[in-house]
Amino acid sequence: MPGRRRGHILTVAAAAVIALGLLSAPPARADGDPASDVLYSQRAFLPYDVAFPSRLQQQLRLLLAESSKAGYPIRVAIIASDYDLGSIAQLWGKPQTYARFLGIELSLSYHGLLLVVMPSGFGLYHAGQPVTKAAHELETVPIRPGARGLAQTAIDAVRRLASAAGHPLALPQPHPTPHAAEARPSSHRLRDWLIIASGFLLVALAWAISLHLRPPRASTRRRPAGTLLRRIGPIWGLVALLGLGLLAADIVLMTRSAEAGPQPAPRAAAPDATWTSGSSRAPGVDLADEHGRPVSLTRGDRRATIVTFIDPVCRDYCPLEARVLNQAIARLPAAARPRVVAVSVNPPADTAKNVRLDQKKWHLTANWHWAFGSRDQLARVWRAYGITVQTVSQTTAGITIKKLVHTEAAYIVDAQGYKRALFLWPFKTSTVERVIRSLAGAAG
Repeated sequence: MPGRRRGHILTVAAAAVIALGLLSAPPARADGDPASDVLYSQRAFLPYDVAFPSRLQQQLRLLLAESSKAGYPIRVAIIASDYDLGSIAQLWGKPQTYARFLGIELSLSYHGLLLVVMPSGFGLYHAGQPVTKAAHELETVPIRPGARGLAQTAIDAVRRLASAAGHPLALPQPHPTPHAAEARPSSHRLRDWLIIASGFLLVALAWAISLHLRPPRASTRRRPAGTLLRRIGPIWGLVALLGLGLLAADIVLMTRSAEAGPQPAPRAAAPDATWTSGSSRAPGVDLADEHGRPVSLTRGDRRATIVTFIDPVCRDYCPLEARVLNQAIARLPAAARPRVVAVSVNPPADTAKNVRLDQKKWHLTANWHWAFGSRDQLARVWRAYGITVQTVSQTTAGITIKKLVHTEAAYIVDAQGYKRALFLWPFKTSTVERVIRSLAGAAG
C-alpha cells in the first residue's frame, strides 16, 4: 500500500509539472496581424512564405541596425500578399491605412518610424507625428516586382528616408560566410581560447621538462635517436601529444563552425516531458479529418502519431511548427514516418479553402491530417491535452480584429496509443526526429 501511494503521489506530481509547463509555455498569437508579433522585438518583418534572397535579407537587417545606431530608428514590414495580413486581409492594397493600424498596435513598445512596403505602394507611421515630408521623399522610389524587388525596394526606401533626415547610410555588404569567431556563440569562443591555452600550456610544460632533463653541453657524445623521448619519459610525451591534440581538435571545430555559418536561435534540445511505454494513454480524439473520416490515434502499422494543435489561418508560429514537423518526418525512412493529426483551435476557420491554402503555403505532406469538429467537441480535446485557447477582440485605428492565442504544443503518441513525449514550441527538427527514431527502433 505505501508503494502504491508513493506511485500515486509521483504520478500526480508529474502531471502537475507538465500542466505548469503548458501554462508557462509562450502562447502562439495566431489569428491576427503577423507583422505586429514580429516587430515588437525585431526591426523587420519578412513573410515566412516568400523566398526573399538571403543576401538582401541580411542587407536590410544590417541597414536597419546601422540606421538605429545613427539615431534614426526605422522598422519595416514587407507585405507581399493579402495572406501576410492574417485576419485583416481587408487592408490589402491600402499600405497607408495598414501602416497606421500596425503603428498603433506597436505603440506600447515602439515610437519610431514605421515603413510598410506593399506592391501597391508605401505606408508610413511615426507615433502620431506628421509623415508628409517622409512620404514625399518616397514618391520617386520605384516599387520593384517580385520577392527580390520588394526587398530591394525596402532597402532603397530606408536609405532615402535616412539620408533625407541627415543620416546617409552606406549599403552594407554582408559576408556570405562569417568568420568562425563571429559565427559561434560567446560561450563557444571562450571554450576555444581555453582549449588553445591548455594545448599550448601542455606543450610548453613538456618542452620545459625536456630542457630540464637535457644532458650538459660539455657532453659531445652523440646520442642515438629517441634518447630525448626516453629521458622525458612516456608520461610527458603523452602530455605533449595531448596538447597538440587539443590544438588540432579546436582548429577542426572552429573550421566546421565557420563553414556552417551563423547558428539559429536556441531551441529545445530535448522533449519537455516524456512517458515510459504503456504508462499514460493518450486521450481519444473524437473528431473527423478534412475528408469527414473519423480520426484514430492507433493503427496497425507500428508507426507513431504526432498530435498537435494548429490554427488553419495562422500566419506566424503555426506554419513554422508545421515546417519543423514536416522536416522531421522527411528525414525518417518511409516505413517509420508518423502521421500528423493537427487538431484545430479555430473552428470558424475549418474550411476547405483554408485547408487547400495551407496545403500549398505550408507544403504539407500526405502524412498531415486535420482534426475538425464542433467547438464543444474540440474543447473537450483541448482540455484533455492541457491546451489553452483564448480569443481576444481588439479594435485599433477603427478596425476590429480577433486574435487567437493558444498553447503551441505537439505530443508524440506511439502505435499503441500511449503518450511518449511532449514538445512545447520552439523545438528542433533533430529532437523530434530522434524521439520518433527511438520509438521505431523499440517497435521493430
